[in-house]
Amino acid sequence: MTATTIRLSAPPESTTARETAPPRKFRPEVQALRALAVLLVLVYHIDPALLPGGYIGVDVFFVISGFLITGHLWREASSTGRVSLKKFWAARARRILPASLVATVGTIALALVLLPLDLLQLWWRHALASVVYVENWALAADAVDYQAAGNEPTAFQHFWSLGVEEQFYLFWPLLVVLAIRLWSLRARRPAGEVRDTAGLRGLLLGIFALVVVASLVWSVVEVRAGNPVAYYSTLTRVWELGAGGVLALLMRDTDRFRSVRNTMAVGGVAMIVAAACLFSDATPFPGIAALVPVLGTSAVIAAGRTSGPGSLRRIAESWVVQRIGDVSYSLYLWHFPVVVFFAVRANRTPEPPDVLALLVVSFALAIASYVLVERPVRTLAWFRSDSRMLVSALLAMVLVAGLTFALPLRAQSVMGEWDQRAESVAADVDTRVNESLGNGFAPFVDGDTAITPNPLRAADDQAPDVERCLAPQEDETTPVCEFGETDNPVATVAVVGDSHAEMFTEPIATVAAERGWRVVSFLHSGCPYNAERRVSNSSVEGCFTANEQTRAELASLKPDLVVTTSYENLGFERRESEEQPGAAGYAEVWNELVKAGAKVLVIRDTPQASGSVVTCVTENYENPEQCAKSSRQALDGREVVPAALEQAPGVRSVEFWDRFCDETTCPAVIGNTLVYRDIHHVSRTYMRTLVDDLREALPKTL
Repeated sequence: MTATTIRLSAPPESTTARETAPPRKFRPEVQALRALAVLLVLVYHIDPALLPGGYIGVDVFFVISGFLITGHLWREASSTGRVSLKKFWAARARRILPASLVATVGTIALALVLLPLDLLQLWWRHALASVVYVENWALAADAVDYQAAGNEPTAFQHFWSLGVEEQFYLFWPLLVVLAIRLWSLRARRPAGEVRDTAGLRGLLLGIFALVVVASLVWSVVEVRAGNPVAYYSTLTRVWELGAGGVLALLMRDTDRFRSVRNTMAVGGVAMIVAAACLFSDATPFPGIAALVPVLGTSAVIAAGRTSGPGSLRRIAESWVVQRIGDVSYSLYLWHFPVVVFFAVRANRTPEPPDVLALLVVSFALAIASYVLVERPVRTLAWFRSDSRMLVSALLAMVLVAGLTFALPLRAQSVMGEWDQRAESVAADVDTRVNESLGNGFAPFVDGDTAITPNPLRAADDQAPDVERCLAPQEDETTPVCEFGETDNPVATVAVVGDSHAEMFTEPIATVAAERGWRVVSFLHSGCPYNAERRVSNSSVEGCFTANEQTRAELASLKPDLVVTTSYENLGFERRESEEQPGAAGYAEVWNELVKAGAKVLVIRDTPQASGSVVTCVTENYENPEQCAKSSRQALDGREVVPAALEQAPGVRSVEFWDRFCDETTCPAVIGNTLVYRDIHHVSRTYMRTLVDDLREALPKTL
């Protein structure tokens, strides 16, 4: 790689000893901030209930990174007269890649031993994204994918913040190079002969400020719009790193104003801690809320090394805090895999002894990583060559990227066999399920230890024609699709609701085709057909707007029958003093349809499976009975719809719970058929077995 070098020849800016102290290479207050940030994130990941806003530790890291990196670039430019991209990127590779790649390799090795088969494909995608530092965009893609958004976190998810930082490291020095070239042109001097460093500093401040303001505004806009991408996007996060960069150009080290600086440091720490304690997953973030940890971190850094009454110096520079700061990067890398592997294997919230064990293991791995990887690579002479470091980093990334393919290959080792088993029982699913229902919900029929669909392909067991008609939750419009007899229909049936209504659309369309009916669907992820707003994050505002549009379209369509269902374990805004929030909202839209002349059939929601049902089946293929959920738990929290039905006497309801549960349990496999494809969505294969039940439930004539 060719170095881009811009030379500066200028005397140092005039200062006085009283106003400015020499720039310091080591800042213990920054090291203390690192320790605080990583501890916040660590506690949050172990148990969010202990520190619901602990995720803001990442924002502290962002400001620190922007401050240190910009300071490094500016010092190199102003003191040595050159800015070398090659040197900069090699230094970043030397600092970041070795520990992160070792952590990735270790996590892959553990995953091959400990991870259930169904998670390997998902983990592989995120492992690969982490190796090339685009995990933030992989998570952003999942965030807008309703089906993927419910995935359990992978042990690579925390790499999203490293992805943001690495992308920042790629373009931020280019802005410095651009500023130097622009200033050289303005001064009509050849590049490398810029003399006015104060003017260049001003130009850089202007460029950085534009980036910060643009990114902050975009962050606010995206968060207010409820776009789930906002949390992971580099575009909505770069202002936080840029704020640290602006601070690096403005800040002057000084020993003056001791009491003011002490107050700044204490106030900054208070802002960070307050955000960690008072924020939660429900806080719209980053947006305006991120200003609290960003400004708090900036205040602590700007305060510098404090002393005297009210100073935090004794705590900040204590041996323990500084050593945690030393290992903070490795601790960040290793703690999350430890937490996730515990969650995967234990499948429960950690208890006090578990928390202690998680802390011990995380710190042990972090210390080993720091001592054996981080520190040696930074000090060994072999890695001091920038060219050698960059080539080594590239080769290492390619090798580790190749190693990630071991994850899906392990799943492939049983994929073929399970595909064959699934195919062997797919032809007579209805018969097998009915025989099982009459025989105590036996998982296997006729001695065939086989499950269809293949549990490793469960997530894909959906009706593609219907799936394309399902709007993302954040959309403010709902697509309208048609099925069944569309040319000369005897009657029109509307299917309205969320992804649970989507599950019923294909079997309803099957019955409709037999009877010459046209089916018109209005399907919207996470949006029950209700006149009230859901209680959730801001993205559900799109649901309310979309439902209002659907109400208008149904009034124009004038369907003969409306079939509606939705996920019943959701909260709604309370209407006046109603006992069950959401009940009046359901009754309002149902009664509106009845008044317009339509018959309304409400299908009660299907029972909910255990949180890791597919994972459980892949681990207990021969004994899927282990994966059943108690019927009481599976049907818990469903008081809203019955309350709504009492307020809508013209509406009929039906439920098919006896197809899923007996008096005590709701099995995961019935008659060789996998019932669920995730915690609350039924597989397409099993939904098809409800066609006969729907023939009885739907009116014979319209």
